[in-house]
Amino acid sequence: MSPSSSSHTRRALLVVAGWAVALLISQHPVIFSGLRLMQGDEGDARFVHYVLEHGWRNITGVPANASFWDPNMFHPALNTAAYSEVMLGVAPAYWVWRALGLEEDLAWQAWCLTMGSLNFLVAAWFLARPLGLRLGPAVMGAILFTVGASRINQANHPQLLAQFYPLLAIAAVLALLRPEMTRRQGAPWAALLVASGVAQLYGGFYWGWFLFFFLLLATVIALCLRDLRPRLVSALRTHAPALVLFGIVGLAVLAPLVLHARQVIREVGLRDFSEAQSMIPRFWSWFYLGQDSWLYGWTNPFVRFQRLPIPWEQRLGLGLVTTGVAAVGLWKARSRPGIRLLLLVTVVTVLLSTRYAGGIMPWELIFHVVPGASAIRAVARMGIWLLLPASVGLALFLQRQWDAGRVVLAVGLGALCLLEQGLTGPTFDRFASRAAIRALSARIPSGCDSFFYSPTSDEWPSWKYQVDAIWAAMETGVPTVNGYSGNMPRGWRLEDITRLDAAAAARQDAALEDWVRARGLSRERICRIESQ
Repeated sequence: MSPSSSSHTRRALLVVAGWAVALLISQHPVIFSGLRLMQGDEGDARFVHYVLEHGWRNITGVPANASFWDPNMFHPALNTAAYSEVMLGVAPAYWVWRALGLEEDLAWQAWCLTMGSLNFLVAAWFLARPLGLRLGPAVMGAILFTVGASRINQANHPQLLAQFYPLLAIAAVLALLRPEMTRRQGAPWAALLVASGVAQLYGGFYWGWFLFFFLLLATVIALCLRDLRPRLVSALRTHAPALVLFGIVGLAVLAPLVLHARQVIREVGLRDFSEAQSMIPRFWSWFYLGQDSWLYGWTNPFVRFQRLPIPWEQRLGLGLVTTGVAAVGLWKARSRPGIRLLLLVTVVTVLLSTRYAGGIMPWELIFHVVPGASAIRAVARMGIWLLLPASVGLALFLQRQWDAGRVVLAVGLGALCLLEQGLTGPTFDRFASRAAIRALSARIPSGCDSFFYSPTSDEWPSWKYQVDAIWAAMETGVPTVNGYSGNMPRGWRLEDITRLDAAAAARQDAALEDWVRARGLSRERICRIESQ
């Protein structure tokens, strides 16, 4: 084997080893269970899976899923797919696994592993190529990007899992900013920038909007920096034609998503800032890892952490060592204009998205002024977005130690930073979940126009039964009045469907009667299923 071939083999093995470590840290409950367990609870995780499976059945011609925008829930409301994420930007990976013959649950597991793999591989490429770092530090940074505790703490929201498109978009921006980049050379990068943004918006609105906000903030800050302003202005002059051309194409591709979203806004209205207040990070949110953390779970009872509202959204910490190392890495490399810009954007983002004593919330201005910000309810998810600068900072720090000959220190600190991300969160058994759906499907009588499921047991939360119902509707092809999504149709007041006593039954009957009357349904054609 030639020296060149041997070097390529070592580099490939390093990437494979990093990829394996990333998946083991982030998906260890799933992998070690032999794919029996699924991460998260039986709410959002199964709902995102439902969206992906609905899309697969739509493109394969299943009659009950003939209309992508009108899944069989909240019957007879239309356009309910647009009430939440449509996942089309990342759905093809799920469709491939289904086309290869995997059943629904295994295809879901494979999709989660695929998204983690793409996060790692694109991050490793981004750190090694556009940023020009050594492969070893780049791999460590890519692992952090993939398995950061703020991301794994949101495993119950798998719509947040895929974040590789923004890395491609930022890589395109860095390429376009190179002074030697000609107009012709820049055209493919302009296309990549627009395509990545469009794909991300179709794949998940949060990361799509955060990408837009990140680039907007970076542009404003760059225009204020004497050494970056000329480069940015020159790049805009050179590549404006390509950006405008591809931007028009991108807007045309986004048109269906925008039109359906506008229909939802007319139906349910815009969010009020009060809905976002409880999910704006506090100072201590940036250090909170929750009770599932391997190293920091013991801090969960701390008073400061216990006072955080909606704590599962406030777990933004990465560990003290990781936070410190990443900050030092960015600071020490601030002589590089791009890194200095990234550092400033990170600091400004944290300052803008934090709630301060006395109820001071700079984000309120962003919410009302920046387009699309009013759709961002869980502002704390910005913590996952900041895995980007954290991974860059970690890689820069490790490279600095490596170049100084402190290899053992670099390896040891890198390992400790990854250990700080360790979490073992909630899981559920896919076989038990599937059995519950099949049992409910078997109880739906033939000849129903639709059905309404209202169990008489409170063994599980109401939202678990709602997701059982929408899956049963997809399995049987019989629409359901039940529903689960980020928004609800106007007049639908059936969130709590457990029928435990006479008072609950009366409230539920009244809400169902109001829905039937408002939507012009035949009460006799709705099959009621009340047993568990």
